[in-house]
Amino acid sequence: MKTRLILYLLLSIHFLRLEAVSHTTDFPENAFEPQTDSYRQVVRNRFRLMHTTHKHELQIMKQTESAVTLVIGAFAVVSNLTILKVTIKLQSIGIPQVYMAALAVCDLCIGVMTSWRCVSGLVYFLSGEVSTFMTYTYWPVVGADVAASISASLIATALSVDRCLALNFPMKHPELWSTRKAKVLVTLVGVLSFVVGMNYPMRHKISKSNPLRTTTQVPSEATALGRQADFSKACKYVEFLLRFAIPIMVMTASNSWTLFAINRSDRFRREMDIETSSNVKTVKCLTITLGLVVIFFLTQLPKAAFLLDGMIFFYDHRGTLAFEIFVVASNLLTKANSVVNVFVYLALSSEFRRNFFDIIRSCKGRESSLDVSN
Repeated sequence: MKTRLILYLLLSIHFLRLEAVSHTTDFPENAFEPQTDSYRQVVRNRFRLMHTTHKHELQIMKQTESAVTLVIGAFAVVSNLTILKVTIKLQSIGIPQVYMAALAVCDLCIGVMTSWRCVSGLVYFLSGEVSTFMTYTYWPVVGADVAASISASLIATALSVDRCLALNFPMKHPELWSTRKAKVLVTLVGVLSFVVGMNYPMRHKISKSNPLRTTTQVPSEATALGRQADFSKACKYVEFLLRFAIPIMVMTASNSWTLFAINRSDRFRREMDIETSSNVKTVKCLTITLGLVVIFFLTQLPKAAFLLDGMIFFYDHRGTLAFEIFVVASNLLTKANSVVNVFVYLALSSEFRRNFFDIIRSCKGRESSLDVSN
Protein backbone atom coordinates (compact mmCIF):
# COMPACT_ATOMS: atom_id res chain seq x y z
CA MET A 1 0.00 0.00 0.00
CA LYS A 2 2.81 2.41 0.88
CA THR A 3 4.60 1.59 -2.37
CA ARG A 4 1.45 2.31 -4.39
CA LEU A 5 0.98 5.65 -2.62
CA ILE A 6 4.57 6.72 -3.35
CA LEU A 7 4.25 5.69 -7.01
CA TYR A 8 0.99 7.64 -7.26
CA LEU A 9 2.59 10.80 -5.88
CA LEU A 10 5.62 10.58 -8.18
CA LEU A 11 3.47 9.86 -11.25
CA SER A 12 1.18 12.74 -10.30
CA ILE A 13 4.17 15.06 -10.23
CA HIS A 14 5.33 13.77 -13.60
CA PHE A 15 2.05 14.12 -15.47
CA LEU A 16 0.76 17.37 -13.97
CA ARG A 17 1.14 20.14 -16.52
CA LEU A 18 2.52 23.50 -15.55
CA GLU A 19 -0.09 26.22 -15.24
CA ALA A 20 0.50 28.94 -17.80
CA VAL A 21 1.20 31.78 -15.40
CA SER A 22 2.30 29.93 -12.24
CA HIS A 23 5.27 31.19 -10.23
CA THR A 24 8.23 28.97 -9.43
CA THR A 25 8.72 30.23 -5.87
CA ASP A 26 9.24 28.59 -2.53
CA PHE A 27 5.87 29.84 -1.33
CA PRO A 28 3.06 30.82 -3.71
CA GLU A 29 2.28 33.93 -1.66
CA ASN A 30 4.82 35.94 -3.66
CA ALA A 31 2.19 36.18 -6.37
CA PHE A 32 -0.19 37.98 -4.00
CA GLU A 33 2.00 40.73 -2.59
CA PRO A 34 0.25 44.11 -2.80
CA GLN A 35 1.67 45.99 -5.78
CA THR A 36 0.36 48.61 -8.17
CA ASP A 37 -1.86 47.49 -11.06
CA SER A 38 0.71 48.63 -13.63
CA TYR A 39 3.47 46.64 -11.91
CA ARG A 40 1.32 43.51 -11.76
CA GLN A 41 0.51 43.87 -15.44
CA VAL A 42 4.20 44.19 -16.37
CA VAL A 43 5.13 41.08 -14.37
CA ARG A 44 2.14 39.18 -15.76
CA ASN A 45 3.13 40.02 -19.33
CA ARG A 46 6.73 39.02 -18.66
CA PHE A 47 5.66 35.64 -17.25
CA ARG A 48 3.24 35.09 -20.12
CA LEU A 49 6.03 35.69 -22.63
CA MET A 50 8.43 33.43 -20.74
CA HIS A 51 5.92 30.58 -20.52
CA THR A 52 5.24 30.90 -24.22
CA THR A 53 8.89 30.74 -25.28
CA HIS A 54 10.16 28.30 -22.61
CA LYS A 55 7.07 26.24 -21.85
CA HIS A 56 8.75 22.82 -22.09
CA GLU A 57 11.81 23.84 -20.03
CA LEU A 58 9.66 25.35 -17.28
CA GLN A 59 7.42 22.29 -17.16
CA ILE A 60 10.43 20.00 -16.68
CA MET A 61 11.89 22.38 -14.09
CA LYS A 62 8.67 22.49 -12.06
CA GLN A 63 8.23 18.72 -12.16
CA THR A 64 11.83 18.24 -11.06
CA GLU A 65 11.45 20.74 -8.22
CA SER A 66 8.31 19.01 -6.89
CA ALA A 67 9.85 15.53 -7.07
CA VAL A 68 13.16 16.55 -5.48
CA THR A 69 11.38 18.52 -2.74
CA LEU A 70 9.26 15.49 -1.87
CA VAL A 71 12.35 13.27 -1.68
CA ILE A 72 14.22 15.85 0.45
CA GLY A 73 11.28 16.10 2.84
CA ALA A 74 11.07 12.32 3.28
CA PHE A 75 14.82 11.98 3.79
CA ALA A 76 14.84 14.88 6.27
CA VAL A 77 12.32 13.03 8.42
CA VAL A 78 14.40 9.82 8.43
CA SER A 79 17.78 11.50 8.98
CA ASN A 80 16.65 13.75 11.83
CA LEU A 81 14.82 10.94 13.60
CA THR A 82 18.16 9.12 13.42
CA ILE A 83 19.96 12.13 14.93
CA LEU A 84 17.48 12.28 17.81
CA LYS A 85 17.79 8.55 18.46
CA VAL A 86 21.59 8.77 18.50
CA THR A 87 21.47 11.82 20.80
CA ILE A 88 19.37 9.89 23.32
CA LYS A 89 22.09 7.23 23.50
CA LEU A 90 24.85 9.74 24.35
CA GLN A 91 26.44 9.23 27.75
CA SER A 92 26.11 12.91 28.70
CA ILE A 93 23.95 15.70 27.31
CA GLY A 94 25.79 19.00 27.40
CA ILE A 95 24.99 22.46 26.11
CA PRO A 96 25.95 21.77 22.47
CA GLN A 97 23.89 18.55 22.46
CA VAL A 98 20.83 20.55 23.59
CA TYR A 99 21.22 22.86 20.60
CA MET A 100 21.88 19.95 18.22
CA ALA A 101 18.81 18.06 19.41
CA ALA A 102 16.68 21.20 19.03
CA LEU A 103 18.14 21.72 15.56
CA ALA A 104 17.19 18.14 14.66
CA VAL A 105 13.63 18.73 15.89
CA CYS A 106 13.37 21.86 13.72
CA ASP A 107 14.73 20.05 10.67
CA LEU A 108 12.35 17.15 11.34
CA CYS A 109 9.42 19.60 11.35
CA ILE A 110 10.71 21.14 8.11
CA GLY A 111 10.81 17.69 6.53
CA VAL A 112 7.26 16.88 7.64
CA MET A 113 5.86 20.26 6.53
CA THR A 114 7.71 20.14 3.20
CA SER A 115 6.37 16.68 2.41
CA TRP A 116 2.89 17.72 3.47
CA ARG A 117 2.90 20.78 1.21
CA CYS A 118 4.04 18.70 -1.78
CA VAL A 119 1.31 16.14 -1.15
CA SER A 120 -1.27 18.91 -0.66
CA GLY A 121 -0.88 20.16 -4.21
CA LEU A 122 -1.37 16.64 -5.55
CA VAL A 123 -4.40 15.55 -3.51
CA TYR A 124 -6.25 18.89 -3.21
CA PHE A 125 -8.78 18.05 -5.93
CA LEU A 126 -9.34 14.40 -4.99
CA SER A 127 -12.58 15.10 -3.10
CA GLY A 128 -14.55 17.81 -1.41
CA GLU A 129 -13.56 16.56 2.04
CA VAL A 130 -9.86 16.79 1.17
CA SER A 131 -10.31 20.31 -0.23
CA THR A 132 -12.12 21.39 2.93
CA PHE A 133 -9.38 19.91 5.11
CA MET A 134 -6.70 21.71 3.07
CA THR A 135 -8.61 24.98 3.38
CA TYR A 136 -8.14 24.98 7.15
CA THR A 137 -4.67 23.43 7.35
CA TYR A 138 -2.58 24.43 4.32
CA TRP A 139 -1.50 27.95 5.30
CA PRO A 140 -1.03 27.12 9.01
CA VAL A 141 1.33 24.34 7.83
CA VAL A 142 3.20 26.89 5.67
CA GLY A 143 3.49 29.15 8.72
CA ALA A 144 4.78 26.25 10.82
CA ASP A 145 7.32 25.46 8.08
CA VAL A 146 8.60 29.05 8.16
CA ALA A 147 8.65 29.01 11.98
CA ALA A 148 10.76 25.83 11.98
CA SER A 149 13.18 27.39 9.47
CA ILE A 150 13.55 30.54 11.59
CA SER A 151 14.08 28.43 14.72
CA ALA A 152 16.74 26.33 12.98
CA SER A 153 18.64 29.44 11.89
CA LEU A 154 18.54 31.04 15.35
CA ILE A 155 19.47 27.80 17.15
CA ALA A 156 22.42 27.27 14.80
CA THR A 157 23.44 30.85 15.63
CA ALA A 158 23.16 30.14 19.36
CA LEU A 159 25.32 27.02 18.96
CA SER A 160 27.94 29.00 17.05
CA VAL A 161 28.07 31.77 19.67
CA ASP A 162 28.10 29.26 22.53
CA ARG A 163 31.10 27.33 21.16
CA CYS A 164 32.91 30.59 20.45
CA LEU A 165 32.45 31.77 24.04
CA ALA A 166 33.39 28.34 25.41
CA LEU A 167 36.63 28.49 23.44
CA ASN A 168 37.57 32.04 24.39
CA PHE A 169 36.32 31.99 28.01
CA PRO A 170 36.72 28.37 29.16
CA MET A 171 36.52 29.22 32.88
CA LYS A 172 33.64 31.72 32.91
CA HIS A 173 31.43 29.97 30.34
CA PRO A 174 30.38 26.99 32.56
CA GLU A 175 29.62 29.40 35.41
CA LEU A 176 27.40 31.70 33.34
CA TRP A 177 25.64 29.16 31.10
CA SER A 178 24.10 25.72 31.66
CA THR A 179 22.01 23.10 29.88
CA ARG A 180 18.90 24.38 31.68
CA LYS A 181 19.44 27.91 30.36
CA ALA A 182 20.09 26.48 26.90
CA LYS A 183 16.75 24.63 27.01
CA VAL A 184 14.97 27.82 28.10
CA LEU A 185 16.60 29.73 25.23
CA VAL A 186 15.57 27.06 22.72
CA THR A 187 11.98 27.23 24.00
CA LEU A 188 11.87 31.03 23.72
CA VAL A 189 13.28 30.86 20.19
CA GLY A 190 10.59 28.35 19.24
CA VAL A 191 7.79 30.54 20.62
CA LEU A 192 9.14 33.66 18.89
CA SER A 193 9.50 31.82 15.57
CA PHE A 194 5.98 30.40 15.85
CA VAL A 195 4.54 33.88 16.39
CA VAL A 196 6.41 35.20 13.34
CA GLY A 197 5.46 32.21 11.17
CA MET A 198 1.76 32.57 11.90
CA ASN A 199 1.63 35.73 9.80
CA TYR A 200 1.22 33.45 6.77
CA PRO A 201 -2.28 32.11 7.63
CA MET A 202 -3.17 35.66 8.64
CA ARG A 203 -2.16 37.02 5.21
CA HIS A 204 -3.23 34.16 2.91
CA LYS A 205 -6.10 31.74 2.45
CA ILE A 206 -7.22 29.05 0.03
CA SER A 207 -9.00 30.46 -3.03
CA LYS A 208 -12.35 28.82 -3.78
CA SER A 209 -13.18 31.06 -6.73
CA ASN A 210 -10.07 30.22 -8.78
CA PRO A 211 -9.46 26.44 -8.77
CA LEU A 212 -6.19 25.96 -10.69
CA ARG A 213 -6.43 22.27 -11.56
CA THR A 214 -3.32 22.32 -13.73
CA THR A 215 -0.77 23.33 -11.10
CA THR A 216 0.95 21.51 -8.26
CA GLN A 217 0.30 24.46 -5.94
CA VAL A 218 -2.84 24.86 -3.88
CA PRO A 219 -4.81 27.89 -5.25
CA SER A 220 -4.48 30.76 -2.79
CA GLU A 221 -5.32 34.43 -2.43
CA ALA A 222 -4.57 37.26 -0.03
CA THR A 223 -6.79 37.96 2.96
CA ALA A 224 -7.95 41.47 3.88
CA LEU A 225 -4.97 41.77 6.21
CA GLY A 226 -2.66 40.41 3.53
CA ARG A 227 -3.68 43.22 1.19
CA GLN A 228 -2.28 45.75 3.63
CA ALA A 229 1.06 46.67 2.05
CA ASP A 230 2.67 47.92 5.27
CA PHE A 231 1.77 44.79 7.23
CA SER A 232 3.04 42.46 4.49
CA LYS A 233 6.31 44.36 4.17
CA ALA A 234 6.82 44.37 7.94
CA CYS A 235 6.28 40.59 8.08
CA LYS A 236 8.77 39.99 5.29
CA TYR A 237 11.39 42.24 6.87
CA VAL A 238 11.04 40.53 10.26
CA GLU A 239 11.31 37.08 8.66
CA PHE A 240 14.36 38.11 6.64
CA LEU A 241 16.09 39.54 9.71
CA LEU A 242 15.43 36.52 11.94
CA ARG A 243 15.93 33.82 9.32
CA PHE A 244 18.88 35.19 7.34
CA ALA A 245 20.33 38.61 8.22
CA ILE A 246 20.92 38.22 11.97
CA PRO A 247 22.15 34.58 11.79
CA ILE A 248 24.52 35.32 8.90
CA MET A 249 26.03 38.41 10.55
CA VAL A 250 26.33 36.86 14.02
CA MET A 251 27.74 33.56 12.74
CA THR A 252 30.23 35.40 10.55
CA ALA A 253 31.51 37.35 13.56
CA SER A 254 31.52 34.43 16.00
CA ASN A 255 33.21 32.00 13.63
CA SER A 256 35.82 34.56 12.60
CA TRP A 257 36.61 34.98 16.29
CA THR A 258 36.62 31.19 16.73
CA LEU A 259 39.04 30.62 13.84
CA PHE A 260 41.32 33.35 15.17
CA ALA A 261 41.29 31.72 18.62
CA ILE A 262 42.02 28.29 17.11
CA ASN A 263 44.96 29.69 15.17
CA ARG A 264 46.30 31.38 18.30
CA SER A 265 45.83 28.18 20.31
CA ASP A 266 47.68 26.11 17.70
CA ARG A 267 50.66 28.45 17.85
CA PHE A 268 50.62 28.23 21.63
CA ARG A 269 50.48 24.41 21.57
CA ARG A 270 53.43 24.18 19.21
CA GLU A 271 55.52 26.07 21.76
CA MET A 272 54.63 23.58 24.54
CA ASP A 273 56.22 20.24 25.23
CA ILE A 274 54.23 17.12 24.30
CA GLU A 275 53.11 16.26 27.85
CA THR A 276 51.78 19.74 28.62
CA SER A 277 50.05 20.00 25.24
CA SER A 278 48.21 16.70 25.75
CA ASN A 279 46.74 17.95 29.04
CA VAL A 280 45.11 21.01 27.46
CA LYS A 281 41.36 20.41 27.13
CA THR A 282 39.70 21.07 23.81
CA VAL A 283 36.21 22.49 23.39
CA LYS A 284 33.66 19.82 22.52
CA CYS A 285 31.68 19.91 19.25
CA LEU A 286 33.78 22.79 17.91
CA THR A 287 34.53 21.09 14.59
CA ILE A 288 30.89 20.08 14.16
CA THR A 289 29.78 23.66 14.82
CA LEU A 290 32.12 25.00 12.15
CA GLY A 291 30.84 22.37 9.72
CA LEU A 292 27.21 23.28 10.42
CA VAL A 293 27.96 26.97 9.89
CA VAL A 294 29.68 26.32 6.55
CA ILE A 295 26.71 24.22 5.38
CA PHE A 296 24.32 26.94 6.57
CA PHE A 297 26.08 29.58 4.48
CA LEU A 298 26.20 27.39 1.37
CA THR A 299 22.51 26.46 1.53
CA GLN A 300 20.94 29.69 2.81
CA LEU A 301 22.77 32.50 1.00
CA PRO A 302 21.03 31.96 -2.40
CA LYS A 303 17.59 32.13 -0.76
CA ALA A 304 18.64 35.20 1.22
CA ALA A 305 19.76 36.85 -2.02
CA PHE A 306 16.38 36.08 -3.60
CA LEU A 307 14.45 37.60 -0.70
CA LEU A 308 16.77 40.60 -0.65
CA ASP A 309 16.08 41.10 -4.34
CA GLY A 310 12.37 41.12 -3.55
CA MET A 311 12.74 43.74 -0.82
CA ILE A 312 15.01 46.03 -2.84
CA PHE A 313 13.89 45.53 -6.44
CA PHE A 314 10.39 44.12 -5.76
CA TYR A 315 11.16 40.97 -7.81
CA ASP A 316 11.86 43.12 -10.86
CA HIS A 317 14.14 40.35 -12.18
CA ARG A 318 11.36 37.75 -12.24
CA GLY A 319 10.09 36.45 -15.54
CA THR A 320 13.37 35.30 -17.10
CA LEU A 321 14.35 31.64 -17.44
CA ALA A 322 17.77 32.11 -15.82
CA PHE A 323 16.33 33.82 -12.74
CA GLU A 324 13.56 31.21 -12.37
CA ILE A 325 16.22 28.48 -12.42
CA PHE A 326 18.04 30.39 -9.67
CA VAL A 327 14.80 30.59 -7.66
CA VAL A 328 14.22 26.84 -7.91
CA ALA A 329 17.85 26.09 -7.01
CA SER A 330 17.71 28.40 -3.97
CA ASN A 331 14.49 26.73 -2.78
CA LEU A 332 15.99 23.25 -3.07
CA LEU A 333 19.24 24.28 -1.36
CA THR A 334 17.30 25.77 1.55
CA LYS A 335 15.34 22.56 2.03
CA ALA A 336 18.50 20.45 1.66
CA ASN A 337 19.91 22.15 4.76
CA SER A 338 17.52 20.03 6.85
CA VAL A 339 19.11 16.84 5.46
CA VAL A 340 22.88 17.43 5.44
CA ASN A 341 23.41 17.76 9.21
CA VAL A 342 23.48 14.00 9.69
CA PHE A 343 26.38 13.76 7.22
CA VAL A 344 28.24 16.51 9.09
CA TYR A 345 27.84 14.61 12.36
CA LEU A 346 28.95 11.32 10.78
CA ALA A 347 32.00 12.93 9.20
CA LEU A 348 33.19 15.03 12.14
CA SER A 349 32.04 13.26 15.34
CA SER A 350 33.53 9.88 16.24
CA GLU A 351 31.08 9.49 19.16
CA PHE A 352 28.07 10.12 16.93
CA ARG A 353 29.48 7.77 14.30
CA ARG A 354 30.02 5.00 16.87
CA ASN A 355 26.49 5.28 18.29
CA PHE A 356 25.03 5.49 14.80
CA PHE A 357 26.58 2.20 13.71
CA ASP A 358 25.66 0.60 17.05
CA ILE A 359 22.01 1.42 16.35
CA ILE A 360 22.27 -0.04 12.83
CA ARG A 361 23.85 -3.24 14.16
CA SER A 362 21.18 -3.60 16.84
CA CYS A 363 18.43 -3.13 14.24
CA LYS A 364 20.01 -5.80 12.03
CA GLY A 365 20.31 -8.10 15.03
CA ARG A 366 16.61 -7.74 15.81
CA GLU A 367 15.69 -8.41 12.18
CA SER A 368 17.81 -11.57 12.05
CA SER A 369 16.32 -12.83 15.33
CA LEU A 370 12.81 -12.26 13.98
CA ASP A 371 13.69 -14.17 10.80
CA VAL A 372 15.00 -17.10 12.84
CA SER A 373 11.89 -17.16 15.04
CA ASN A 374 9.63 -17.09 11.98
